Amino acid sequence: MVLMGLLAVWMAAYGYSLSWLFSPDPAATGLARFAGFFSWQAVAGTVAFACWGVGWSFPKDSGIRRVSRMPMGLALALLLVLAGLALFAG
Repeated sequence: MVLMGLLAVWMAAYGYSLSWLFSPDPAATGLARFAGFFSWQAVAGTVAFACWGVGWSFPKDSGIRRVSRMPMGLALALLLVLAGLALFAG
């Protein structure tokens, strides 16, 4: 139950960060939009780390353990995309 709760919180934080990034609000422009996005991604990344830690308590080949690694994988994928953009866009 703890893992399910953590996954729900992670999904809410991840979704809210995307809604912040693609917000139609004219007041949220420029760096404010990216600051909100990265702030909520930091929250989602912290919860993803907790999901990964709780997943270690399940058997090695179980599906729930694989599901517990998914949020951390998405957080690492975002970091790789940002690193690629920083290296190759400049």
